[in-house]
Amino acid sequence: MKTKQSSSQAAWALLTEGVTRARVEAHRLQHLLGRAQKLVEGSKQKEHLYTVAGDIIEAAPQRLEQLNVALDRTALALSKMGEDFLESRLSLSDKTMVEEAVASAFGKGSPRKSLAVRVADRYLRIKE
Repeated sequence: MKTKQSSSQAAWALLTEGVTRARVEAHRLQHLLGRAQKLVEGSKQKEHLYTVAGDIIEAAPQRLEQLNVALDRTALALSKMGEDFLESRLSLSDKTMVEEAVASAFGKGSPRKSLAVRVADRYLRIKE
């Protein structure tokens, strides 16, 4: 059982790394496309550029946006899948520190139950 858990943890980590790298590359592409659009818009040959490559000029940003949405979905799924694994590896004080940092960074409390309440619920379920 431990080997299966280790391989699923390794698979989760590889998938997470892949999504993270893809998000960085998508960000870089976004930057390049922005620069290219400024060049096209400022060009004396703008009409010609749209004539020969207008479909690309218009479609590339839309495709990149669809890619970002897919990466966001995948990242959210991975974060939910990895939450139990990561929580099991951290001490209570580390979990509390993370929750407080996340809550203050985003200016709101976590919509989930507090860590203390979740731990108490888990303890009570074990006792039943």
